[in-house]
Amino acid sequence: MRPCSRLAPLMPPILAPLLAALALAGCAGQSMTATAPANAAGMKFAVISVQGPQPETAQKFQILLDEAARRRGFEIVPAASPGEAVRVNAYLDAHTAADGKAGFTWVLDASGDGRNRAARVNGAAASDRPGGTPWSALDEAAMRQIAEAGLTDLLRRLSGAPGAAAPGSEDEAQ
Repeated sequence: MRPCSRLAPLMPPILAPLLAALALAGCAGQSMTATAPANAAGMKFAVISVQGPQPETAQKFQILLDEAARRRGFEIVPAASPGEAVRVNAYLDAHTAADGKAGFTWVLDASGDGRNRAARVNGAAASDRPGGTPWSALDEAAMRQIAEAGLTDLLRRLSGAPGAAAPGSEDEAQ
């Protein structure tokens, strides 16, 4: 079964233009990069929640995720806005790795309605900072890396496009 046909019943109509454009790009032999989905112009994007870090850190991550989506042409809307949008729940975790440095794992779940998941991507990011208090190592650079890799993979997953996962992410089949 093709990846697109497996996810198609879960996709709301708002995702159809993005899926079609990205599928055509895949047919042309292009792989998605951090800047590839400029054809998301006009589509709505909303972060429902960021779970894991303290509220201030969660808010900073949401801002960076919104910025990454805006660079790809999405229109950023509030989570409670009516109508269809790519709605994302983000989950972040910080831990001390075996080498004593801080590390982070992340998951992004996307849906059209905020309830029925259409795609999930996850990954990990390492820090050069000591892991005694790993959340303190989650700085803007680490959050930006997670947001960029997560959104790149999420768009690839939603489109069903083949291609390598973004650095720091894991390709998780659904």
